[in-house]
This record gives sequence, C-alpha cells and structure tokens, in this order.
Amino acid sequence: MSRLLGYGKTKESEKERLIEEYLPIIKHLAYKITKGFDDETTTEDLISAGIMGLLEAIEKYDPKKGAQLKTFAYLRIRGAMIDELRAKDWFSRNTRTKAKKIEETIRRLENRFGRHPFEEEIAEELNMEIEDYLTLLKDYKNLSVISIEDIYESAGEDKEKIMRYAIEEGQSPADFAEFRDMESLLAKEIDRLPEKQKLVLSLYYYEDLNMKEIAAVLDITEARVCQIHSQALLSLRATIKKHT
Repeated sequence: MSRLLGYGKTKESEKERLIEEYLPIIKHLAYKITKGFDDETTTEDLISAGIMGLLEAIEKYDPKKGAQLKTFAYLRIRGAMIDELRAKDWFSRNTRTKAKKIEETIRRLENRFGRHPFEEEIAEELNMEIEDYLTLLKDYKNLSVISIEDIYESAGEDKEKIMRYAIEEGQSPADFAEFRDMESLLAKEIDRLPEKQKLVLSLYYYEDLNMKEIAAVLDITEARVCQIHSQALLSLRATIKKHT
C-alpha cells in the first residue's frame, strides 16, 4: 500500500485515514441514493457497502494506470452500493413486470412517432388515465439507483469492462471505439428526451441536486420530480435495449 500510494505510513493507518477522508462522500451518496426508501436501515447498509467498496479500491488502485484514486474510489464505492441494493431485490416481481410492459410500450411508441413519447401518450397506449399512470410511476421512485452502469449492462456490457474504460488508459482503439459508441448513443438519447425530463436528469446527475432542490428550481412538487425522473430512466432503458 505504501508503495502504491506513495506514503510512508503503515497500511492500516493509511486505510483509516482514507476512510475518514471519504466517509462524508460515502454518506452523501448513500443518502442521495436511498432518498424515498421506506426501509430506514437501507442507508446504513449502503454506507457499510460503500466503505467496503472504498477498501476494495484501496487494495486494487494502481497509479500507473493513470487514473486518480478519487475517481477510482468513487466508481468502486457507487458500484458496491448498487450491488448491495440488487442483493436485496428491492424491486418486486410484480413491479419488474410492470416496468417491462412500460418499456415495451415506450419502444412501440418511439417506433411509431420517431421520438421519445410523452407520459400522456404512454398512458393512452396502456389504456390508462394519465393520473393512474403517474401514480404507477411512484412505484419507480427508487430508480435513482439505476446508474449508467445498469444501462450499459442492459446493452450486454460488463461492469468491470466499463469501469476499466472509465479509469484506465491504454485500451485498444477498437475497444475504446466500442465504448465511445455506447457513450455517444446514450448522450444522443438523453438529448432526445422531452425537455423537462432532460433537465431533471441534468440537475440530478450533473448538478448534484436532490429531488427537493430540483422541485424548488422547477417550481413543481417533489413527487412530480420523482415521476419525471422515473419516466426518463424508463425511456432510456427501453431505447438502449432496442439498439442491442
């Protein structure tokens, strides 16, 4: 550890220092991911998973790869939290079935219109009142845990491979081009989303605002922000699967 990180301290003391340094980041990410969960123990579980992810990052970090420890650690921390939620199977089978049906409807409407459909159009295709459809979207309020990695996995990409693309240099031109194609596709599809969905994603993922803060910016309710966010991610998942 001392050799890899360039410090003269012992391995254990260096781990303790890094845990103390990264703990605020881990807590912030855990609270953001679990916003709206009914299970109060989930946050503590994610903090524990995040610490384990940090320790894994410390063990595997190699500065020769060209990435900063902060970047490498963040990816490992977030990945560990996502894996913890997956292990809990926080989506019921019924909810997953409904999500699949919505995604299939989105793909069908996109083929028909040549664009991402609006919520009203999806509701009509599902023979639902718009109010009922928006209520249904509340079941997906925890879709905020679905990361870019998940969307790549929907396209058949390997999470570890994606992580290497993000943090390492020296990838073969062919492999890097493949990753850039997926990245370009995702960016293109985000840009094609309805303006309000695109804005919510930008404020949440790039400006790091929480749902309450976004609601204040857009002058809408926090529940409505969650609905827009869920709709945007369902649309992206449906579109990415269509291209694979």
